[in-house]
Amino acid sequence: MLKKTLFGLAVLSVLFSMPALAAEQSTGDIFDLKAHDWPGEKPTELDFKIPVYMNFGLYFEINNNKDIVNTGIAIKQESVSVYTGCSMAMNIQTNFDMILSATIERTALGEAFHDSENTRWTVEVRDAACEVKKEAVAKTLSLTTEKRKVWVKLEKPKLFEVDFGKKKHIANVILTVKPNIEAVWIDP
Repeated sequence: MLKKTLFGLAVLSVLFSMPALAAEQSTGDIFDLKAHDWPGEKPTELDFKIPVYMNFGLYFEINNNKDIVNTGIAIKQESVSVYTGCSMAMNIQTNFDMILSATIERTALGEAFHDSENTRWTVEVRDAACEVKKEAVAKTLSLTTEKRKVWVKLEKPKLFEVDFGKKKHIANVILTVKPNIEAVWIDP
């Protein structure tokens, strides 16, 4: 046991007594290294650091956009003068807390039965069950998605003014997104 300990101490003393790398490094725009004695296979840390930069951006996606657009929102008659409907759930991924809101834009057909005094359009971003208004979307930095639906309500349209039919294109929903954070982002 004593021999092993002495042998270990001898090896350590040889390693620590090796000469340090005698290097000449230049300054300025050119970095060069001239070494006359390299201590074995040991790597040598260079005397400069390279900075790493990254642009931090706000990002979100609705990963089932095509299905939502192709399906649309079918509103159904609830009473004589009230029609409502919900979109399919949007799968949202985002790296920031955001507010998702919606506005309605009538098509020519939607304008034809719109009565400015009585007809009322309502559009809301709601939860996945389409029961409660829920515009805030929390960041999802994983494969988990936040789910939202768009709810549309049409009240008192002048339907006697237009031709009857199925799946008539009466309006478009336009989504808007804004950050729900207090940080101010300045693009340098």
